[in-house]
Amino acid sequence: MTSKASQIPTRSASQPAARKLRALPPQLREPTYERGGLRNALVEEGRRMFEENGASELSLRALARRLGVSEAAPSRHFKGKEELLAAIAISGFKELAEQRMEISARHLPALPKAREMMLSYVRFAQMHAGLFDLMTGPRLLQEFVRGDVEATSNISYSYFSDSVFELALESGWDSEQLHYLSHAAWSTEHGVAALLLGGRIPRTDSDLDPQRMIEFSIDLFLAAVVSGPEKFEQTRMQPPSPRRS
Repeated sequence: MTSKASQIPTRSASQPAARKLRALPPQLREPTYERGGLRNALVEEGRRMFEENGASELSLRALARRLGVSEAAPSRHFKGKEELLAAIAISGFKELAEQRMEISARHLPALPKAREMMLSYVRFAQMHAGLFDLMTGPRLLQEFVRGDVEATSNISYSYFSDSVFELALESGWDSEQLHYLSHAAWSTEHGVAALLLGGRIPRTDSDLDPQRMIEFSIDLFLAAVVSGPEKFEQTRMQPPSPRRS
């Protein structure tokens, strides 16, 4: 009685190659990935390496070793370390966008929605300090920033800015002022996040609670939006009146 294995036709030319493959130790056999799977695995593992040790310890060769693939495998997906770092930054912006998408899906009133959008930015920075610095700092080359990195960051920004627009329109602001307001909101959330990560706030002599300080800063900005454009114009610095001779 013949076995099923003996019934499968094989070519003699393939047998030496098969024997060579079986002879490789398990740690040297390159894992197989579905289409696009290796690139995703490289980004995910590269992000872990980056968050563990920073950019200086990250390399395509080290990443290949961690994934158990050939040293040439990462170069099929990334031209070099800088392109890999850009992909890692994109993964961060995607995660932030997903968080803001989830906030938008709650259908909150305009004020709590805008507040939660701004707080989510600061929380993300606190949870992923190194990644946040890569996403928003000068480390990435402009050729990558002006491409997929910017396009992905715009998705996160659009959820955030839409919430600011909604609150502003509800509070009587003109459409011409909306982008100034969203940029001011962005400056507020980013300023708080950057100063926190830099260890500059709260000041050591202030004895402030960090979370209360974060919320106070964001609530103060949003209170200004809710107060409306008329109150804003009243409080703006007016040019001094000319002196009479």
